[in-house]
Amino acid sequence: RTTTPGETKLLASEVYDILQSSNMSDMDNVNEMNYRRRKAQFFLGSTNKRAKTVVLHIDGLDDSSRRNLCEEALLKIKGVISFTFQMAVQRCVVRIRSDLKAEALATAIASTKVMKAQQVVKSESGEEMLVPFQDTPVEVEQNTDLPEYLPEDESPTKEQDKAVSRVGSHPEGAGSWLSTAANFLSRSFYW
Repeated sequence: RTTTPGETKLLASEVYDILQSSNMSDMDNVNEMNYRRRKAQFFLGSTNKRAKTVVLHIDGLDDSSRRNLCEEALLKIKGVISFTFQMAVQRCVVRIRSDLKAEALATAIASTKVMKAQQVVKSESGEEMLVPFQDTPVEVEQNTDLPEYLPEDESPTKEQDKAVSRVGSHPEGAGSWLSTAANFLSRSFYW
């Protein structure tokens, strides 16, 4: 009940293969099944081996200006995929390439001179522990050619006399308030 339909089909085919090929050598059969399982797991929600997630506790992350400083420092690191902040608990969840060290993140945050990062790790009992980074700075590869953000200007207003209305719509003032409310709701919400 906990498997997906694709996994169930794969497991059923494995059982069938075992029953049908009892005369085959066991080693060949096991290798074939392991190959099929690996192939199916690639498509059925396997984890991305090229990325990892690091949770940082950032001392000094207490207002929006410091958050902006931290954002700028993290954006400059080559290998940072994404990050989100949890301001209430002074945490930052960072998704990075698997070859990037977490110490590089701490070095970048320490470069702000007003914040210091510690890694949040879960112990075997499930409790969170803060692991401080060493004070020796790590070489950080910088993103030097970042593209500019697109402007956030409003798009120009379209000409109103060329607007399209629905077939059968009533001119303003016609119809009841109930039909007006129904039209508003049907246009406002995605069904």
